[in-house]
Amino acid sequence: MPTFLRRRPTLVCGLCLALLLCRAAAAQSVTGNITGTVTDASGGVLVGAAVTLVNEKTGEKRNVNTNEDGRFAFAAVQPGVYTVRVEQQGFQILERRNTVLSANESLALGELPLSVGQVTEMVTTVASGATVETASSDLTARLTSDQIALISTKGRDITSLLRLIPGTSNDDDIEALGEGFGTNLPNISGQRGRSAVATIDGLNAAEPSGSNKISMSISQDAVGEVKVLRNNYAAEYGNNGGAPINIVSKGGTKDYKGTAYYFLRNEALNAAPFFTNKAGLRKPLYRHNIWGFNYGGPMPLPKFG
Repeated sequence: MPTFLRRRPTLVCGLCLALLLCRAAAAQSVTGNITGTVTDASGGVLVGAAVTLVNEKTGEKRNVNTNEDGRFAFAAVQPGVYTVRVEQQGFQILERRNTVLSANESLALGELPLSVGQVTEMVTTVASGATVETASSDLTARLTSDQIALISTKGRDITSLLRLIPGTSNDDDIEALGEGFGTNLPNISGQRGRSAVATIDGLNAAEPSGSNKISMSISQDAVGEVKVLRNNYAAEYGNNGGAPINIVSKGGTKDYKGTAYYFLRNEALNAAPFFTNKAGLRKPLYRHNIWGFNYGGPMPLPKFG
């Protein structure tokens, strides 16, 4: 038997492994990290303080202790809203709620001071507004879940909402229907749309031909946030010269929730165009109706044994 035929299984296995590795390399993570330092009222660091990170939607918990410098770090954290709880013997419990972590963010909470008191006492703070980014030099912009839910778009396409981000421009009507396969990406920070890198939950969502389109579809109701790295992003986001667009889907919750919607556009609600009105013609038809609903919540797992 020829040597080539004898080595064919090895070559096939090697090729498959190479393809898998390339696929893994193309994916990017959407997780971030949360760091901070626990101090006392005088500014001294507290060693061994118990820090708990709680996902406010799912109730999932993670625990770490502060190191010899009073610092703590939670790595590979999914985007979401969290409560940070700090406990130390001889001090009041500190609870920081509504801590928002976006995709690929290095969220530095700074110093978290504890007040002397009983562990049965608790000081609760609620984070409000955006936290100043001090752990990275990324220039980012975000579409939050509230913006996505409250702003209606014809066609219910998440890409059309990217016009809300500063520094974007579009080549054509971003709400046009029947434009072909995929949805055009905008030009961001002076770069062409075909240079942008779009991902959904870290997986490449670009149209394979290299055009400026997203080919991997996702329901707008399933999108939790969209984060665009406009400039100064890290080398891990290489591949193209344009802006990385990270679309993150919603995670599960511990409660059952549902929504229903109906978006209506009709010529009866529009003013007549000037020349149409001057010629005594009827207003052109303009009818667009989108309705739907979604429902979700925890799924009970069967018990075995």
